[in-house]
Amino acid sequence: MAGDVARFPHPLYDYQFLALEHWGNAVTQAEVAAHNMINAPPDRWPHLATPVFWSSQFGTNIKSVGVPTFADELVITQGSVADRQFVAVYGYHGRITAAVGFDQGKWLEFYQGMIEAAAPFPPDFRTVDQPADRRPVPAQVPDRKTRDLEATVVVTGHDPSERRAELLYHG
Repeated sequence: MAGDVARFPHPLYDYQFLALEHWGNAVTQAEVAAHNMINAPPDRWPHLATPVFWSSQFGTNIKSVGVPTFADELVITQGSVADRQFVAVYGYHGRITAAVGFDQGKWLEFYQGMIEAAAPFPPDFRTVDQPADRRPVPAQVPDRKTRDLEATVVVTGHDPSERRAELLYHG
């Protein structure tokens, strides 16, 4: 099954079943599913798309990469909440899991690379338009069921034929 309602275990998020309800994911899943239907098992591709979405609401451009609800902390890494132009980076158990930009979407590809590389949270690098106070705060995500499995997985490659998940740590 493929599409924006299909759930699959995502390695970047402790193999939790995710339904990425965005047309971009539906297209990617369909490409991978079609390829896998006509190829032998050794030549099949895993579905390792990093979740992304974008929207424009009341004149504000919102772009997201990763899964913000899979976080226990967040930090504003760029811009200003007061000015309504900022990037919020989300972390879970010491690694970056998501980033959301409000009128700052140009930075999301950079953060996607950080998510896929299991970069440490909070981020320890200088950014353009960096706020003076970069202390993480609780994400205040509503309670969600978590699994006992905790794994640090990195995703490599760009094209579906090159995408691979590699286990770095299992706790």
